[in-house]
Amino acid sequence: MRMKAGQIGAFTMIAFATACRTLPFPDPHLEGDYGAEVKKWTRQVALYSGLETRAFVRVVYLSPEFVQAQASELSRMRAELPDQTAATLERMREEYRQPSFFAVTYFPDKTANDWNESNSIWRIALNLGLGEKPPDRILHWERPFNAEMRALWPYLDEYSTAYLLRFPEPQASQFVANATPQGKSPSPPADAFSPAEATLVIAGAIGAMRFHWRLDEGPERATEGQGGPPNKPAESPKP
Repeated sequence: MRMKAGQIGAFTMIAFATACRTLPFPDPHLEGDYGAEVKKWTRQVALYSGLETRAFVRVVYLSPEFVQAQASELSRMRAELPDQTAATLERMREEYRQPSFFAVTYFPDKTANDWNESNSIWRIALNLGLGEKPPDRILHWERPFNAEMRALWPYLDEYSTAYLLRFPEPQASQFVANATPQGKSPSPPADAFSPAEATLVIAGAIGAMRFHWRLDEGPERATEGQGGPPNKPAESPKP
C-alpha cells in the first residue's frame, strides 16, 4: 500500500514530535519491598518548550521510612551481621536527619546542570509549612556511577547526573512563632516539628518544577512542571 505525499508528511511530523518527546531512559523495573519504597517517595517532572525537551528530573524524598528501607537494603547487599546492620541504620538516620532529597537529572543543555554552583541558573527551595528555605548543602555526582549507587538508585543511567540536596532542619519554635496570631503570646514549643507536606521548588529560565509530598496521609497536590520560553536562534550581525 502506497502512501500519498500528504500522508507521508503528516507521518513524518508525528514521528519527529514523538522523537523529540521520547526520553533516553525508560522507567526501571522496581522490585521487592525496597523498590516499592523507592516508587512511593519518588516524584518526577518533564519540562518541555514546544517539541524541545528541556529537563527530566526524578526526586526521591529521603523520609525516615525510606532511609530505614535503604539502610536495610544496603545491609542486605553487604551481608552485614545484626550489629553491623544496626550501626548502618543509625549512621544513615544521622546522615539524613535534616530534610534531604536525592535527584536524578537529565538536561540536554549541559550548562543547566549546575545545581551545586554558587551562581547556578536555578533557584532551589524547600517549604515544610514554615516558608521557603534554600539548601545548606548540595552534592553532585557525575558518571560513571559505581555498582552500589546504581543498585540503591535504579534511576541512574549513562545519560543522567545526580544530586543530594540537604536543607536546614525545621525548628518547632519557629513554626509556633509563625503560626501565632499577632498580639497573642506564643504557645510553648513542642519537642519536634512534624510537617504535613513538603514542597520542593526548582525554578529558572529553563522552567519551573514543583515537587509535592504529603507526609500526614492527607490528599497530595500534583507534582507539576512548566517549561520556559523557547530559545531564540542566534542572529547574524547585519552587514
